Amino acid sequence: MSAPQPSTQQLPTVPSEITPEWLSSKLGHKIKSIEHTRSIWGTGSKLFYTITYEDDNHSSSTRPTHICIKGVFDPTMLASQPWTLPLAQREADFFSLLAPDLLANTTPINFPKTYWASTSPHQGISIMDDLYTSGCTFPPELASYPLSTVLEGINQLAALHARYWGQSEATHPWISNTYDTAMKFLCSPSTFNKTVRDPDRPKLPAYLQDGERFNLALDRYFSTRNPKFQTLLHGDTHMGNIFFSPSPSPSMSPCHEGKIGFLDWSAIHFGSCFHDVVYFVTAMLTVQDRRKHEMEILDRYLETLHRFGGPRFDRRDKEVMNEYRRSFMTGAIWLVCPYALQSRERVGELCERAVAAFGDHGVLELVLGGNGEKGREGSCVVL
Repeated sequence: MSAPQPSTQQLPTVPSEITPEWLSSKLGHKIKSIEHTRSIWGTGSKLFYTITYEDDNHSSSTRPTHICIKGVFDPTMLASQPWTLPLAQREADFFSLLAPDLLANTTPINFPKTYWASTSPHQGISIMDDLYTSGCTFPPELASYPLSTVLEGINQLAALHARYWGQSEATHPWISNTYDTAMKFLCSPSTFNKTVRDPDRPKLPAYLQDGERFNLALDRYFSTRNPKFQTLLHGDTHMGNIFFSPSPSPSMSPCHEGKIGFLDWSAIHFGSCFHDVVYFVTAMLTVQDRRKHEMEILDRYLETLHRFGGPRFDRRDKEVMNEYRRSFMTGAIWLVCPYALQSRERVGELCERAVAAFGDHGVLELVLGGNGEKGREGSCVVL
């Protein structure tokens, strides 16, 4: 698939530029008026609108009355954090280029129904259903979920991975890997040391407070991922990027299974399939539940991956388990995640879960060349 070209059209960059006329041109129906009901500001801002059409008697699933417009709409924030623009553009490209492919092939992954998405050199916009008015719910800051819910999400991730198994930037040149770059920046030795030693941050075990060693492990992990397991990743499968929808719901992708769904497709990139798996499992389960169900979840993932057309793997294969265990390096984000991006409560809880996984799987020792049989705190590897 060739790289998409940003549109030459002028896209709104502030809320006042979103007008009934502009929205009519994108939805294909004449709009009488719109009401801006609320906003959620962040790296990807969400503006919520209620729409009144000229023809109130016409009903159609292609004519939403409650929408969310996602993009970058705060010029001040954009000037100070220019990296937010590529995120909005990447998500718009996902909805305009990949979502139709997933729907056409009935890939059972649940994401918000999107009516229009496009990019320009200065914007990336996705017009999607307002999930709140569709009756969807979202995780609280601190949560843990039953095994059945986690398996539902794992099934969807396996289906996504199977669809794009073995593909890369060579087939999708517009999907560059910005995730690694962002993580290497956050985990640079000076930044890492300053962050994790701040008394306002979660207290880490001593072996995870060495920025030089941790940065070396992260670099080695990124440079030695096994290409045998490469696929397209959601990239950011923590609980803040999921939702629960009524089922069935006309506001959801028609091929979805179950109630769990995935939000925020701005971090898609190609990498090891286990990135999404361990990131999701660590975030969704308490330490105790993850330890209890981890191998059952991994088995389900491997079975579902093959069922949807991916390769057949078995966790008794040392190559599989080695890549799986190394992938817990994704937990690095919770050691350094700024409170501006996630709440103190969520960072604290998910940091605790990530640290336990580091110890259980001897992750740093494994990545740096040891056998990883024990973490620095003596936690045994779960097999």
